[in-house]
Amino acid sequence: MSGPYPSPGEPVHPPTAWNGAAIAALVLSLLSLLLLLGLGILGLLVSLLVFTPLALVFSIIAGVQLARRSQRGMGLAVMGFLLTLPGWPITAFLLW
Repeated sequence: MSGPYPSPGEPVHPPTAWNGAAIAALVLSLLSLLLLLGLGILGLLVSLLVFTPLALVFSIIAGVQLARRSQRGMGLAVMGFLLTLPGWPITAFLLW
């Protein structure tokens, strides 16, 4: 390679992979939010006791992994974290 651009015929680097934990964080937080809003008491309990903590854990794991690896998905991890925030005040209120 003679310059900053590859010559014709040189292989192009494949795009970086998506982080699986970031994808899982976003999916779990969306499920948590949907259950929180839509399925009554049972949905509220399942959302707050299962999906919200899992989404939070996966968001943190994804953030740590993305800081160490060259992968895509920081926006997914941050959005997964932010979508879990509505569940925490509700959980605190119910446990108080």
